[in-house]
Amino acid sequence: MCAQRVREMADYAVLGAGAMGTAMSFLIASNNYEVLMLARRKEVAEAINKKRINVEYMPKLVLPEKVKSTTNIKQCLEASDKILLSIPSHGIVTFCNNLKDFQVSEKLWLSVIKGMDTTSRRTVSRILQDELNIAKDKIVALSGPNFAIEIVEKVPTVGVLGCKSYRTASNFGKAFTTEHFVIEITDDLEGVEIGGILKNVAAIAIGLVDGLNLGDNTRGFIFSRYVKEALEVGAKIFGVKEETLLGPACLGDMIATAFSLKSRNRIIGLLASKRITNIPKDTFIAEGRNNAKVIKTLAHESKIKTPITDFVDSVLAGTKPIVAFDLLWRKIKTETKSKE
Repeated sequence: MCAQRVREMADYAVLGAGAMGTAMSFLIASNNYEVLMLARRKEVAEAINKKRINVEYMPKLVLPEKVKSTTNIKQCLEASDKILLSIPSHGIVTFCNNLKDFQVSEKLWLSVIKGMDTTSRRTVSRILQDELNIAKDKIVALSGPNFAIEIVEKVPTVGVLGCKSYRTASNFGKAFTTEHFVIEITDDLEGVEIGGILKNVAAIAIGLVDGLNLGDNTRGFIFSRYVKEALEVGAKIFGVKEETLLGPACLGDMIATAFSLKSRNRIIGLLASKRITNIPKDTFIAEGRNNAKVIKTLAHESKIKTPITDFVDSVLAGTKPIVAFDLLWRKIKTETKSKE
């Protein structure tokens, strides 16, 4: 079936055929819902339609028959009133600008994007509201310890849906819930989004610590100190609920990504510890780096001390990792002495 000839209506449209878009399409179709997935490249869409595989992501995964693909954004938007957004955060503003000619304001939107626009420093939900006039109660965010490969392998986990409307969240929750993928719903939309952003910095920091061979004690301290940092940033800058950040949407995701080699952000830290920081800006793997810079800027503007974030941003900006860590350690010792 040619990608451009797909005409079926779908229960859900998934914009993005990366690892997470593919995993969520698999999950939805496993619950007997029709899915139309947007791919950038014709050959990817055709392979999904003809061979039931995504040749670029998870090529060993056989997708259910209910997953179809196209390269035509108009087809996707017309196919369903429930849209799942799974693209790199750096491209979200441009992507939304390309949707302004379509009728999208009455559709329900779910973002699995764990990043924010670095230029405007806006979250995905804020961008959807600003650029496409989508009401806040029609926007859902998903976060949690949700590695795409483990979702399709049916490893037990929890996903947290944040939305001001329980009914809107439930429209997506019913499609995701399986024996192994449990859904929690909260009205803290921003908390779920920010949780998915803050965890990226922790994963890079732990990757740096491990790459520098600093040991388990250091790793444990740096992680716990960053949790404190993240809670303060989340509450004072973004006004989100502490209970959201201490749950699966942030802390759970943070633990998973900081200590797993499946984590792109941890890999960034490991590479950066060897002074390999030339990571292409326009990729999923760059989201953590971009997040660190934004969080550092916002924190400094709010006069919040963020030594771990500063350490991460400094290394990614080119400072020798051990020099940056020595500066971090001096800050930590000064901070500790000031409490005596």
